[in-house]
Amino acid sequence: MEKWYWKGLIINMKKDYSAKLKNLKQRRVDPEFLYKEAASYYNEEHLSESYEKINEKDIYKYIIGAMKEVDDIYTRNTYKEGDRIKNQLDKIKSYKLDFEYRYQGSVTNNTHIKTHSDIDLLVIIKKFTTLEPPQKATIPYTGDPVEDLVNLREECYLHLHNAFPEVNVDNTGSKSIALSGGSLKRKVDVVPSNWFDTLKYVETYNECYRGIQILDYFKRERILNTPFYHNKLLEEKDYSCNNNYKKVIRLLKNLKADSNIDIQFSSYDITALMYHMNNSHYRINRSVLVLLKNTKEFLKYILDNERYRNTLYVPDESRKIFDKPEGKLKGLKDLKLEVDTIYEDVIEELGNEGLFLENKYFRNVG
Repeated sequence: MEKWYWKGLIINMKKDYSAKLKNLKQRRVDPEFLYKEAASYYNEEHLSESYEKINEKDIYKYIIGAMKEVDDIYTRNTYKEGDRIKNQLDKIKSYKLDFEYRYQGSVTNNTHIKTHSDIDLLVIIKKFTTLEPPQKATIPYTGDPVEDLVNLREECYLHLHNAFPEVNVDNTGSKSIALSGGSLKRKVDVVPSNWFDTLKYVETYNECYRGIQILDYFKRERILNTPFYHNKLLEEKDYSCNNNYKKVIRLLKNLKADSNIDIQFSSYDITALMYHMNNSHYRINRSVLVLLKNTKEFLKYILDNERYRNTLYVPDESRKIFDKPEGKLKGLKDLKLEVDTIYEDVIEELGNEGLFLENKYFRNVG
């Protein structure tokens, strides 16, 4: 139920789940793309998804659909647009300016919820690598790493601006060059950076332990990130949770996207917070509605327990989740309100059907 206040009275109004389903479909399916770019996929199978075909109320369809991953055809197209940028940047590679690429962001860990999701393209300079102490370079680098990255960014911007005259090439961001519009079907953020070799990486030579230092163009400093380790931790968590961890992330991100409130709680923090829900609460038997119930109870516990809340770190432990407690706490309360609302509407619907939440199953949802 959605609560409205009128003359001091609380009035409960049900959400319009047919409208929510429409919004969800618009995020998940792009008929124009299927028709123009992938004619072989332009059929009922891809225009209508499995959750839409079940003989259930719209509220159930919405919950199931909101948990589902985006069709791989759209994800591949996101990478394809990133590859277009890579192919252009390859043209400015030289002996003095050499670099390689990696991707980061929600598309790379499959927690994105849109067909048109943007993606980060890491442009990693090969001129030097930073080592985690107490490691020391055999031949110390005598150049200026920050200035090298500044030069890399400026060369990237100049070339991309000239190569894509109809694309909006925005150089005002502190950490990336943002490309959107024109011939690009996805927003691509170009992120100048360098490798940061952690002790764990040097021990294992597994790239998931290799860090990245991203240039802050305006502060002239580098910021350490571990996007590949982050993805590894998410993958391990999801595997340990019967592949339900990422479903809950997508559900919460969709609830946030469809809210009438501007919820100030980032997708990254949603992912980080739900990382701390106990694995047993993800390992449900059959009813996905139990995931909704467990998520509701977990968010309540977080909000009710300040001491515990303030101990929580993001998965790679690089910072606390509630590093800016006042703003994030308000955002989490707004997000929980969305969860509470859909949960209460589910309970009402189940009451009409004479069922308990744990006994409501859905067949053939893919």
